[in-house]
Amino acid sequence: MKLIGPNHFGNIARTSKDKDSSPKPKNHGRHGSDEYTFSRVTEYPHELNPGDKCPNCEHGTLQRLEPRKIIRLIGQPSIVAELHQPERLRCSGCGEIITAKMPEEVGEEKATPSANAMVAVFRYGMGMPHYRLAEIQKAFGVPLPASSQYEMVEMLWTHVVPVYKELLNQAADSPLFFIDDTGTKILSLLELKDQLKEAGERTGMFTTGIVARKGNHDICLFFSGRKHAGENLTDLLNRRSANLPEPMQVSDALSRNFPKDHFTVIILCLIHARRNFIDCQEAYPDESTYVIERIGRVYANEKKIAEAKMTPQERLEYHQSFSLPVMEEIKTYAQSQLSSKKIEPNEVLGGAFQYLLKHWEGLTQFLKIPGAPLDNNESERLLKVFVRHRKNSLFYKTEDGARVGDTLMSLIQTCIVSDVNPFDYLTILQKYSKQVAKNPHLWLPWNYQSILKSVEQPKPG
Repeated sequence: MKLIGPNHFGNIARTSKDKDSSPKPKNHGRHGSDEYTFSRVTEYPHELNPGDKCPNCEHGTLQRLEPRKIIRLIGQPSIVAELHQPERLRCSGCGEIITAKMPEEVGEEKATPSANAMVAVFRYGMGMPHYRLAEIQKAFGVPLPASSQYEMVEMLWTHVVPVYKELLNQAADSPLFFIDDTGTKILSLLELKDQLKEAGERTGMFTTGIVARKGNHDICLFFSGRKHAGENLTDLLNRRSANLPEPMQVSDALSRNFPKDHFTVIILCLIHARRNFIDCQEAYPDESTYVIERIGRVYANEKKIAEAKMTPQERLEYHQSFSLPVMEEIKTYAQSQLSSKKIEPNEVLGGAFQYLLKHWEGLTQFLKIPGAPLDNNESERLLKVFVRHRKNSLFYKTEDGARVGDTLMSLIQTCIVSDVNPFDYLTILQKYSKQVAKNPHLWLPWNYQSILKSVEQPKPG
């Protein structure tokens, strides 16, 4: 393949004539009407009709235009209460009480599917602890104690477990995994800490975040407990179909991130290597800046690739042409700094260079494998969701509570990255729980709306 330069790949380079030099105006937080989902759309017909004479000039005729769009935001409590009072009559003879019939959609349960979904989205999607939502609801005149909220999300959990298991199966067959973990706290396990320490067993607790990329879909998964990221990935890969090739795994270089019973193509995060030089930039500005600036060039190339919408093979060829020389410069510089004894290996900068050279193979997989990512930002971005949850709620009380949280958080975040409304999705899963249990593969976030249309169609006759 003949290479001319950056412009050879998808017309990346642009001339001054092609480039719009005027800055884009700021919209000051305003959004167009097409970005909203409206609870109600009201149309107001005109007193005049198309074709009528203009009442102002009396010469021209009126023509139909697109209606004005006035958006009004209406405030209300997150959960509102309804009171249904069917009339009752008592027979004076037999004493039998006859109660008026209510619509089928009004059941005996206090919390509706939409209420369960709303509490789950607040708790596991936005990190709002139960006690805080309880205070908000009390202020709005609709009491909802924290204990009642957990009963609601636990009820929701029983309905969505089939879909969650199907998500695990779908994720297991993915060709690419982003994986990392962070600390967590489960009170029931903390009580066993001293016993475990005496027995020489692991006492730490972790939440693993895994993003499984399969085709055009990202599946977000959380696992909380005593297992490390690699052990959780092992459990997931145990579900993997036997005839599939080895998947790619993106993570940092910690050994606990790698599965022991499965082979994966290890891709190490370039951002982790860069972060080591950021940490020592103040003490060693020249040496650190040399590496940081060149890693920046690699990411500039990646940006151009994304703008040109290259295929994985075109992306690989582009990086081999324009990023490989840059990475070789970094490697040569690191070797020269260590071999010349200018930098002590046990110093912070020496450690940064050693990390770079020791893990060079994993850090440069994007120069060898089509589609290999540069970094593990997907997993780290996902874990920020849990960190927000941990910051607000501090801990899980039991392992069962952690399991409920992991399930709902996984479904909610998978919806969000799929541009699917998680509130609507969780509500629908409860409403059609019997159909969901039979065919969970038809009720995934990215395909449930198609099956929903067929289910909701009125039956003939």
